[in-house]
Amino acid sequence: MSGLFGCIDCSDKATDVAKTAYYGVFSLQHRGQESAGIAVNNHGTFMVHKQPGHVADTFDDVVLSTLQGNCAVATAKTAKSSETGSDALQPTLIKSRAGNVALSSCSVILNEKEMRDKLTDMGALFQSNTDSELILSLLSRNAVKTDTVEEAIMETIKEIKGVYSLIFMTEDKLIGVRDPYGMRPLVLGHKDNMWMLSSESCALDALDAEFVRDIEPGEIISISKDNIVSTYFDSSVSSEERVKNGQVCIFEYVYVARPDSVIDGSSIYESRVMTGAALAKEHPCDCDLVISAPDSGNAAALGYANAIGIPYGMGLLKNRYVGRTFIQGTQGERELAVRMKFSVLKSAVAGKRICIVDDSLVRGTTTKYIINFLRESGAKEVHLRLASPEVKFPCCYGVNASKGSELPARTMTDEEICKMIGADSLGYVSLDALKASLKGIHCGVCSACFDGNFVAGCCDGNCPNK
Repeated sequence: MSGLFGCIDCSDKATDVAKTAYYGVFSLQHRGQESAGIAVNNHGTFMVHKQPGHVADTFDDVVLSTLQGNCAVATAKTAKSSETGSDALQPTLIKSRAGNVALSSCSVILNEKEMRDKLTDMGALFQSNTDSELILSLLSRNAVKTDTVEEAIMETIKEIKGVYSLIFMTEDKLIGVRDPYGMRPLVLGHKDNMWMLSSESCALDALDAEFVRDIEPGEIISISKDNIVSTYFDSSVSSEERVKNGQVCIFEYVYVARPDSVIDGSSIYESRVMTGAALAKEHPCDCDLVISAPDSGNAAALGYANAIGIPYGMGLLKNRYVGRTFIQGTQGERELAVRMKFSVLKSAVAGKRICIVDDSLVRGTTTKYIINFLRESGAKEVHLRLASPEVKFPCCYGVNASKGSELPARTMTDEEICKMIGADSLGYVSLDALKASLKGIHCGVCSACFDGNFVAGCCDGNCPNK
């Protein structure tokens, strides 16, 4: 996942629009932590600054003061395994028949190789393996045979297969696109003379902007100083049916999204609390203290504790300045990285039967170390409860596992997993209960990582559930 933000000042004045984009994408840092970038449009002149690192490390007042304009797009990105070095940095800029175009994308293009080979045969030259370059190359080609950039974008999304949210910046417009499945979230906001597009509503809240609505599945929304116009991938379907048939990624509610966001009608925080309560009903635990694996397990742990009537407290602290732990090379390095990321409140857990609630168990590596740390700190028992079902299918849309054998729930029994991670017991919330906890949601969900139903198809035609 990556965090996307775009804004356009419809007063058509050169303003500190980059600072708005900065605060917007800073609020989406949780969605992408490997690189950050902002591109601005100053009446047709495009400027961009992007580099590896977090948003706050990439920009300061000096840099932002140079990025003057009336429109901006920004990305907080996590690169795919095929994207390396500077190629992975966004936003991506090109100059085409449609003029200057910048793109911030969160995408998985399933027919990427097919389209890349097709364009190469037609004479296209690629400088990277990124989705954004492929999308912009298709856009450039389609701009030759269409009258408007919106038509060129429509032809482009008809050619690509996959899941994505996209924010384009042209010389006079800000354009948002959500894939026909609605799997990647994208919302519209407004404040004074400025319109905004964002991966999540939390960025709008940070800017004191009004949340207007979710972008519909298959919608292309084009915003200029004169008007806002929407076109649709399938115009024969009513707006009500488009929304109802949407398939937003269920991992947004389990893990990805910030708790204070609302996606497709459902509060992330409320859904996690309700999931925790449902988990308690299905898998109660005889324990002394309920704790969470911070931070994505916090709300579910609170719901779980309240439902079973056991105190909820702090047992683990998270160091927010440590990156991901699975990239370490050796077992010793991985364990040290986890120790750097998590610390145990020994006085809180010593001599107690602990129930730890986490959002999910994918590979189980970090969970194993955390349980061991709790035992080293004096916990009498450690029980694990998970606010999502068993992750059994590697999903090229989001769950980063290349094959099913990497997923313990795919190949092992609950008893075997308990032994592997060192837990006294293990319980997952059911998929039905998880879906029922998404209060207020007005669309469907994609739960391929749990049930193997890959609604958008599989990467390279090889379904990962086989």
